[in-house]
Amino acid sequence: EETARLARAAHPKGTLAMWLRDELGAISTDEEFADLYPERGPPALSPWRLAVVTRLQYVEDLTDRQAAEAVRARLDWKYLLGLELSDPGFDAWVLTEFRQRLLSQGAEERLLDKLLVVSRQRGWLKAGGKMRTDATQVRAAVRSLHHLETVGETLRAVLEELAEVTPDWLLSWMPQEWFKRYEGRMDSRRLPKREQERRQLAEQIGRDGALLLRALEQAGTPAAARELASVQVLRQVWPQYYEEREGQVYWRDGPAEGAQETIVSPYDTDARRAQKRDTVWWGYNVHLTETCEPDLPELIVQVKTTLAPRPDVKETLELQRELEQRQLLPQEHLVDGGYLESEVLVQHPPGLRIIGPVPPDPSWQAHEGKGYDVAHFEVDWAKRTVTCPQGNQSYSWRERPEREGQMVVTFATAVCQACPVRTECTKGRQREVQLQPQAQMEALQRQRAEQQTREFRQRYALRSGVEATISQGVRRLPLRQSRYRGLPKVQLQEVVTATALNCLRLFAFVHGMPRGITWVSHLARLKRRREQEQAAA
Repeated sequence: EETARLARAAHPKGTLAMWLRDELGAISTDEEFADLYPERGPPALSPWRLAVVTRLQYVEDLTDRQAAEAVRARLDWKYLLGLELSDPGFDAWVLTEFRQRLLSQGAEERLLDKLLVVSRQRGWLKAGGKMRTDATQVRAAVRSLHHLETVGETLRAVLEELAEVTPDWLLSWMPQEWFKRYEGRMDSRRLPKREQERRQLAEQIGRDGALLLRALEQAGTPAAARELASVQVLRQVWPQYYEEREGQVYWRDGPAEGAQETIVSPYDTDARRAQKRDTVWWGYNVHLTETCEPDLPELIVQVKTTLAPRPDVKETLELQRELEQRQLLPQEHLVDGGYLESEVLVQHPPGLRIIGPVPPDPSWQAHEGKGYDVAHFEVDWAKRTVTCPQGNQSYSWRERPEREGQMVVTFATAVCQACPVRTECTKGRQREVQLQPQAQMEALQRQRAEQQTREFRQRYALRSGVEATISQGVRRLPLRQSRYRGLPKVQLQEVVTATALNCLRLFAFVHGMPRGITWVSHLARLKRRREQEQAAA
């Protein structure tokens, strides 16, 4: 009672923390986290308090130490947690342990789901309706390393751990020059500038790593050394950057694996290098799905973190099926072109309408706006024939071996050679038409026709609002910079970030706070004024 009296006196208009207690007091209970704790042992701190602190910690973008200090010192936080004024709070490590419990049981989604349940009960979230999805990059909590730095730091990380775990075994065989070569971090030394010297250094590191791997396989090697996590990373990294020929180790010109498999840092083996237009980053992607009803708050209902190079379109169907399982499937799903392909248009859950632009026809005819592209050909799926705009039928219909379900239809060379419009149809001696499965091809053509209409553009305009969500998450919360290492921990961070953003939006919605507007410079306003005057003239 004393805490409540002083908090209301100090904050007569209330704060977000106080509102969470007054309006959403039952947002968390100890029972929903009971399975994370053993039945025997010393009593734990109340899990619902740790869950609330974790949410509020991200609302204000605080570290664990700062959050623990806020519990000890701030009136509104004590009011939220129902603590006496004299309560000393808890140590910061308790928050770390709570997150580890969530991760070990795969329970990180509970922090978001509970808020969504309460929002449904209050009428702020309704089934069906409209939702939109977009993704943004998340930078890993490690330095971006050059390929040469990556292999050097991978080997150094193993030696550092071996020096701690099995120092006597390491001293018994390690060459003396390794101390000077690997005692300091690779990014703290000046690497050679000449290409030949850099290659020599890379191959020297490769030979050293190969020597270490052979030593680890010897009969007298301690088991503790073989089982180190850093040793497993070394075994993964070396084949990616080196090849062995006739007993010699050679530096590759580039990683042997693709971007989704290549490890870029020994300290975060899930981080990957990716590039989108002019932006290059090392880390992950996070996909956010939010509601976009006109009279309701915009709430994030789904968060998924993936490897950075993974295309957005590979996640579309999985995101929609997850929404369906959680009974949150919308009637309309607004996405950009990166999430759409013909397969998505056919296999999405029933009752869902996808609104978004599909990729244009990649053929040169469609690109130049002349000639005959695939849309000008008549396909008879039953007879497995295709008729060209000049009335000629195909003579070959075969399936593409590398892509199941796709067809390649070929016209006779003699017919194409004698065709008067061949130059507008193909640049080769004969025309080949590549067809997707019937349902996918027809859905693709319908979508391309629909996205040219005015009604589609009006509906699709609503999708751009998700950019504001990403902007708010980046400017107010740690959406784009990971605090932790590893995909599971980054996913937990993004889930809590989305939960914190929902709390901010619910607080603003209930109190009628106006939305921020995009700031426009005075020079841009002057330019707009001139354009309006010129248009009026």
